[in-house]
Amino acid sequence: MDDQVENKQQEKQQEPEQQENRNVEPHRATMILVFGIIGIVLCGIFAILAWVLGNQDLAKMNSGFMDISGKDTTNIGRILGIVGVCLWAAGIIFWFIMAMGMAGGTAY
Repeated sequence: MDDQVENKQQEKQQEPEQQENRNVEPHRATMILVFGIIGIVLCGIFAILAWVLGNQDLAKMNSGFMDISGKDTTNIGRILGIVGVCLWAAGIIFWFIMAMGMAGGTAY
């Protein structure tokens, strides 16, 4: 009899945890990580998306509105997004300087 009471008490204690997990949004860590990688390799817009979405999701995770199991992966994707934006910006500046140098060449 006591075992049944203890089992019911344990089930009641577990229910709020399960309900809490159902009320949070699922994380998008894998998507943000992939966006970060694509942003570095292929297209800078994905780096911007990884940075912005990573910041939004980390804020939701810290406030308890999103599943925190993907927090590390989300942070890695966000960092890759930041690196991607910096690399693309440096590349654009480099090509702009090179184009200005070519256009302003010396006349013989």
